[in-house]
Amino acid sequence: MSDALKRQWVPVAGGSCDVRLGYGALEQASTIARDSVGRPRKAMVVAFSSSGDEVRELLRRQLVHVGFEVGWHLLDVDSARSVEQAMLLCEGLAKEHMTGEDLCCAMGDSDLLSMVAYVCGSWCGGMPYVAVPTDEVALLEGVITPRALDVGKCRRMVSVQPSAQHALLDLELGVAKAGTQNALHANALMASTAMASSERVFSELWDHADDLAQGDEEVRLTQLLATAKQRGLTASSTAAAIRMSLDYGQSFSHALGHLTGGEVAPSVRLAEGMRFCARLAVALDKLSIDDLLAQDELLQMLGVGSAVCDVDAQELADALRHEHYSHTNRFMLLVPFGIGRVRLAAVPKDLLLEHAQAWCSVHRKTTERR
Repeated sequence: MSDALKRQWVPVAGGSCDVRLGYGALEQASTIARDSVGRPRKAMVVAFSSSGDEVRELLRRQLVHVGFEVGWHLLDVDSARSVEQAMLLCEGLAKEHMTGEDLCCAMGDSDLLSMVAYVCGSWCGGMPYVAVPTDEVALLEGVITPRALDVGKCRRMVSVQPSAQHALLDLELGVAKAGTQNALHANALMASTAMASSERVFSELWDHADDLAQGDEEVRLTQLLATAKQRGLTASSTAAAIRMSLDYGQSFSHALGHLTGGEVAPSVRLAEGMRFCARLAVALDKLSIDDLLAQDELLQMLGVGSAVCDVDAQELADALRHEHYSHTNRFMLLVPFGIGRVRLAAVPKDLLLEHAQAWCSVHRKTTERR
């Protein structure tokens, strides 16, 4: 791969984000940080306390070099994606007398970057924010389309709009390794995004799928930027139905995660969500068998496996319904009406349970399967 950084302006709701990725991308932090504010004064760096001292020191030196006085907000929690953590960050900004003309720089995973996006989008009407995602999923679900925040035990209740003007994904932080869980999760997000976008986007991902699975780094970075751009475009749509389509497969993933804890990997949960919803779509006469098989084959080509777990069918159906009734008064699932067209559809209780029973029977751990 070339040593040159790849760069893409990604449209996001209300503006755009300058995404740069490649080896040594973090070394551009000083230039980007200086250009993000009128005159460098204060910078607050948000990161997990478990992040490497060497990386944090490199980031600190980049900011000090162009005249910033650097403060730190380090988190000791496993997940930062909550309103409670956002309020703690607000208290830290207030304590340091940070204004809307100062800089916030966050380095971490999807949860941390989503929380910081929420705070920076609101602090003093909006403050400059530079994101340093530490993995591929963090770029897609922490910067371009941030995850919703938890409120206490209520999950994903507060929607977050993207607010990072710049994102630096440095490959030296250990991303883009084929076969790793984060890479497979990114692959599943690529597939989900393609299904919600268009036949052209789906076909382009199909053409790159084998190279992605084999670890072609050049192809991977190109596809990662293409997916980021497509997610930004979809999330920026004026049509609510199109914006919602980015959640394709997620409700099943959350429900299965609730029932199995960490037993099933996030990449597999999302892929199973896509497979489950596609089969429901066929049963509802919304999707053709050919399109269902195309999605299945794409996921297989991308190396995203199947779940093996013991789950009760009634509990799975109830968990899916609970996922939706926690956020809306109607039960409607996002299902594909075709490649590039994912929409909400009403699913009868008996049909949902029937498919949950079929799914649990196929994916149970015991060797004897019906």
